[in-house]
Amino acid sequence: MSAKTLIARTLLDGLYYTNAYRLLEDKYKGVGVILTLHHVVKAENSSPFNINRLLEITPEFLEQTIQQVIALGYDIVSLDEMRQRLINQQFSRRFICFTLDDGYIDNYQYAFPIFKKYNIPFTIYVTTGITEGTAILWWRCLEKIILQENQIDLEMNGRNECFESKSLSQKKIVFDKLYWYLRNMPLKQQHTVILALATKYRLSVEELCLNCAMSWDMLKEISQNPLATIGTHTANHLALAKLPVEDVKNEVTVCRDKLSQHLQIDADHFCYPYGDGSSADTREFKIIEDLGFKTATTTRKQVIRADHNNHLFALPRIPLNGHYQQQRYVQLLLSGVPTGLWESAKQFIKR
Repeated sequence: MSAKTLIARTLLDGLYYTNAYRLLEDKYKGVGVILTLHHVVKAENSSPFNINRLLEITPEFLEQTIQQVIALGYDIVSLDEMRQRLINQQFSRRFICFTLDDGYIDNYQYAFPIFKKYNIPFTIYVTTGITEGTAILWWRCLEKIILQENQIDLEMNGRNECFESKSLSQKKIVFDKLYWYLRNMPLKQQHTVILALATKYRLSVEELCLNCAMSWDMLKEISQNPLATIGTHTANHLALAKLPVEDVKNEVTVCRDKLSQHLQIDADHFCYPYGDGSSADTREFKIIEDLGFKTATTTRKQVIRADHNNHLFALPRIPLNGHYQQQRYVQLLLSGVPTGLWESAKQFIKR
């Protein structure tokens, strides 16, 4: 676990065990929460790398979370119902939406049965390039290469660098360094580098993608269940802010059209890949609104407030994070206090 995560958990534990968060809950709790999930995997299959592991929760934790929010009296609703409550300003009860990004096979294997068991609605935002094996899941490619190799050679900033990766501790250091190096690159350069690494170290990018993806048949089965909403998550999972306007529109419409073609649905709820401020902002929000979607979600970490009825194409979410799989952390995050305090601190610093 990273030092940053340890510090964050210590601060959260302080808020929880002193009950300090209860004093601030009325100020920050909002009207509901959209939860973000990615992978739902068994603990023994979790990634050894912090950055990838934060995208993974266990089936047991998902089930515990569902039981917890039901016990706390939340309404678990679809995105359509959430949108209607925002538009009509109907907030007699707080709501929860479960959303899962990308369309991984573990969503079908582990999450789908749990949602059916509890008869609750959920949304899966599908990246069609993952389903078809054409997306470049560079962060998973990097993980696979580092795990299988004892040494990684890479040209970085005009210099040939050699990274020893024999032990797990060495692999973790190398992964963190190369992850952020790639994450901050322009898209074309990022893909060029990861594809060259994959070729050099005999990794099939297509096979890796298909092995973690739901098939069209699986998606068809899920889409026909009345509990499910299938949303649009672009064709190739690219950071839209880094693309020209026409490429953004193409990424979105190709994905939505393929979902319509294969599943006979209107995938009219959208999710921005990555979803942070550097990946989607005002320009992207306007494009998605103009393309006729009902809502769009980001990865900005906030609860939903009543005034989000004016920001339906920039909705924040709260992640179910693999490093925080404890009921006390869920309780805190649902309260809105940790994220509310963080936003208040940032605004104070700006002033």
